[in-house]
Amino acid sequence: MGRTRDRRIATIDGLRGIAIVLVMWYHVWQISWQSAVVPFVNVSLQPLAETGFVGVALFFFISGFVLLLPYAQAHLTRTAPPSLAHFFGRRALKIVPSYVLSIAVLLAVGYQTYPSVAAAMRDLAFHILFVHDWFAISDRSINGVYWSLGVEVQFYLLFPLLAPLFVRRPLLVTVSLVTIANAWRIWALLANHYFIEQRLDVLPAYLDLFAAGMLGAYAYAAIALRRPSLAKRRWIFSALMLAGFAGLWLLCASCYAQRYDADWPHPWVVQTRSLLALACLSAALGSLFAARALQRVLANRVLLFLAAISYNLYLWHQPLARELVRLRIPPYATPDPHSDRTWMLTFELVALPLAVGVAALATYALERPILRLRSWRPPPRAASTAAERI
Repeated sequence: MGRTRDRRIATIDGLRGIAIVLVMWYHVWQISWQSAVVPFVNVSLQPLAETGFVGVALFFFISGFVLLLPYAQAHLTRTAPPSLAHFFGRRALKIVPSYVLSIAVLLAVGYQTYPSVAAAMRDLAFHILFVHDWFAISDRSINGVYWSLGVEVQFYLLFPLLAPLFVRRPLLVTVSLVTIANAWRIWALLANHYFIEQRLDVLPAYLDLFAAGMLGAYAYAAIALRRPSLAKRRWIFSALMLAGFAGLWLLCASCYAQRYDADWPHPWVVQTRSLLALACLSAALGSLFAARALQRVLANRVLLFLAAISYNLYLWHQPLARELVRLRIPPYATPDPHSDRTWMLTFELVALPLAVGVAALATYALERPILRLRSWRPPPRAASTAAERI
């Protein structure tokens, strides 16, 4: 359970790789409209392309998992959990440098402009404090993907209060968080407010996904430490994993089928986000003890690489893609490039490798060296936990 290259933990990295693929696919599809039909076999993956925003939900699930895992292990083995200083220091070094760099670059190149210095300072302050998602005026400013970082960091502040309660009463806390999330989303939908999208994209609306991740981590630790005989029944967990992925596909397909409905996808989000959390839990927990062959498929080298650079890939893929269109790279001769199928494909063949290259550079030249700072290295006991690797 504790090896840093343990395939069971690597499957969580594989899920992170899937999450960034979905998000990046969705955002690039919004620009290119490139068909997602697999050639020669005529299989359509269009539901994944047009509902790839569920990848963010998967990210939140994974965050809940990796944050709670060392606390669950400590509770079950009666050892000391990570200190608050280590927890917040590690999170700050992981999140802030790449985030600040991307803000600085995007403002410097004029990707975001403001009518006045006061407006710019207000927007920048909201982003630096990670409260930009609270206000409609700053919710999608600078870089559209930043909203989720507000949700993530706000959960970090809440987590030290939740973790001690969760490891003592995991089911009770899970049910409470699921109830709060659903109550918030129902209120947002019934209020019929102009800013419903923003109301559905703040922390309370995602608490069930974080809770599902935390429950998955607790269950993983409890099975590995206290029920090793259950962990050997790989066929059960293989079936659970496959059922989870089937559930994710069916949920995406149902969302895609409703894409022409009024106010889409907000009603679907309200109705199904907890089901999405359940599907994530099934796929993740199943993968941790599934058959080795299934684990190797999920934890393949491509997904592990994308997982390693996922944070910077998340930060950079959308503005890079939009700048390519603004600069007409690749060039298009018609007023509407979406009428040119060659451009659609060529654009994706340029935008996706560029985003991966920039993200890899930011990860290995900035993020990783900072995380290796001696003063914030994880203590030996926790060095190999998923929370410190992912």
